Amino acid sequence: MYDQLKILEKMVLDIKKQYQLVSAELSSLKKNPVVDPQELTALRTKLQTSHTEREGAKKQLNDLDKRYQNLAEAHHMIGEEQDKLQKQISQLQQKNSELQRHNGELKQQYSDIKQQNIELQKKNQLAAERTQVVLKRLTHIDQVEG
Repeated sequence: MYDQLKILEKMVLDIKKQYQLVSAELSSLKKNPVVDPQELTALRTKLQTSHTEREGAKKQLNDLDKRYQNLAEAHHMIGEEQDKLQKQISQLQQKNSELQRHNGELKQQYSDIKQQNIELQKKNQLAAERTQVVLKRLTHIDQVEG
């Protein structure tokens, strides 16, 4: 878009320069009228051509101005969209951080539960072994009494 603006600016400067040259030549001709009818006809043709070119340049300038306005509006809309997307990215990053923190907490809870489970399994195994010992002793006592 910056390059397009530079091209537009150059075109405007060229048009102004051409207009100044034609205006200066016209002013000179007005001060010193030419009597030669062929030269007068040629100058009138040149003047008409200059006016036609000037009108074409004006139209082109207006078209370029409209295009510039459209590009500026599109740029503004893109900027707004980019701001919205940046806000969404920020929100998603924050949500991601919260989820990672929560995930870490859940991993810690899982680790704690796993450790408790291991400890309970050891206690159950120990209780089962003690129960076996007690059952053996009771069986032995029953056999001795019986």
